[in-house]
Amino acid sequence: MSRIPALLFLTLSLLALPARADWDAKLEAEEQAKREAAAREERARKAEADAMMAAARAKADAAMMADKRKTLGAAATGKSDAEVNRLYDAHVAQKTAEANAAFAEGQKALSSGTGAAAMKQVTGKSMQELQTMSDEELEAFAKEMEAKYGGE
Repeated sequence: MSRIPALLFLTLSLLALPARADWDAKLEAEEQAKREAAAREERARKAEADAMMAAARAKADAAMMADKRKTLGAAATGKSDAEVNRLYDAHVAQKTAEANAAFAEGQKALSSGTGAAAMKQVTGKSMQELQTMSDEELEAFAKEMEAKYGGE
């Protein structure tokens, strides 16, 4: 009985010889070295690209911060970047609120009284009619007004 496992092992070992016959350790080592070199090159390229992106991002951030400081003027003098960001956000919120209030006031003026009459006289439509128009109707109306009164 002990002969069967030994014969089986011997047979399997002989079958594996052709598979190992064409294996070249030197060639395998060269190919592995090439793969490792290619991986190193790829890592180097990625590191270079990451560095370029970081530099571009830093430059853009610095330019944006300079624009914020310019917008805020003297209020930004001597302030940290975080404080300038907070001041700028507050500034933008204030300007947005002012613009929204002016827009609402303009709509109110054109929706009632003499403003509504003037709107109807010039355009032939009321503010309510303009607000309920579809995008296609508004586009056609804009072209009509441009043709009637001239455009840019």
